[in-house]
Amino acid sequence: MRGTSWKAVTVVVGLVGAPVLAEDATVHLPYGVPVPEGQELTAAPEPFDESVHGRALPNTQPQANEVLKGAAARLPERSSRPRPRDPIPDIFPGSGDRGFWVNQGQGIFAANDAQTDLVIPDNAVGTTIYAPTHMPAGNVCVETVTAHWRYSGMATTAHAHGFWDHCGFDGATGWQTFEGMDATWKGKYVRVLDGEERYFTEVYKDGGGCAHGLLYNFTQGLWEEKLTPICGNSGFATGWTMWESHYLMDVAQRCPAFPRVRASGIQVYTVSAWPALTTSNSSQLGPYGLCWTNGTYNFAVSVPNSDWTALTP
Repeated sequence: MRGTSWKAVTVVVGLVGAPVLAEDATVHLPYGVPVPEGQELTAAPEPFDESVHGRALPNTQPQANEVLKGAAARLPERSSRPRPRDPIPDIFPGSGDRGFWVNQGQGIFAANDAQTDLVIPDNAVGTTIYAPTHMPAGNVCVETVTAHWRYSGMATTAHAHGFWDHCGFDGATGWQTFEGMDATWKGKYVRVLDGEERYFTEVYKDGGGCAHGLLYNFTQGLWEEKLTPICGNSGFATGWTMWESHYLMDVAQRCPAFPRVRASGIQVYTVSAWPALTTSNSSQLGPYGLCWTNGTYNFAVSVPNSDWTALTP
C-alpha cells in the first residue's frame, strides 16, 4: 500500500486493464513515498499494477514534450541515413545492435542507465544511439527509448527519453512523447542505484488492448503516465531490449569509446505475472555492426537475460 514497504503477492481477482504482480519476495520502494534528490536507492520500484497502485500520476510536464514543437524540434532519427534537414531519431533497422529478442509477454519493465555523459565525437557526427531501448512482445504499439544523438549543426550530444509509436493509428508512426534529460527531468525521474544514475520505465498493453508508457517519478514516489494510451496492435509479435546505433558503424565506420550502458531488472508482463527476462523467454539479438563483430565493443550479462551491460569498450 502507499507509504509502506511491502512484498508483492499474487492477485487472485482478475484485473480490469492492468498488469498483475507475480508472487515475489523482492523488497521494493514504498509506493507513494518520495525519494529526495541526492539520496541513493536501496531498492527499485515495483512494476506498475493499477489494481495495487491505483491510477498512475498524469504527465507532470506535458510542456516538455519536444514533439509539440513540430518542425522546430531537434529530435533523433531512426533511419540508417540521418536526414540533416529533419534532425530527430527515426526507426530501425540499426546498423550496430546488441541485446536480446523478447519472445513472450505484452509488456516490459526495466532500470536504465541515463548516461548523459555519453559524447559522440566530431568524427562521428550523424550518429544516433538508442541505449537502452525496450520493445515488448505481443504486438504492443509502444517502445520506451533512451536516445543520445549528434547531427550536423549540433555542438554537443543531446540526450532524451521518448516513447515511440509503432502503430501510427493517428496517421503517423514516431515519437509520441520525447523529453530532454535536463536537470528538471533528472530531478524527477533519475536516482543513483549501484553507483549509476538510473531511471525506471515500463510499457504494457492492458486488458482492453491499449498500450501505456510510464516513468517512475521519484519526487512523488509514484508511477507517471507519459502518453495517451495507444490502442490496437503493431506488427511486432517479438520485442527487444538492446543497445542500438545508426550511422556510426556503417557510414562513419567508427568505434568511439563511450560510457558503459546497463539495463537491469528487466521483467516482462505475461497477463498474470511479471517474470524476469530469462533464456526461456528471450534469445540473442546480434551482434550486428562493425564495433560488435570486430570485438571493440563487448556485451556482458550479469543475470541471464535480465541484466546486461554494453561494454563500449
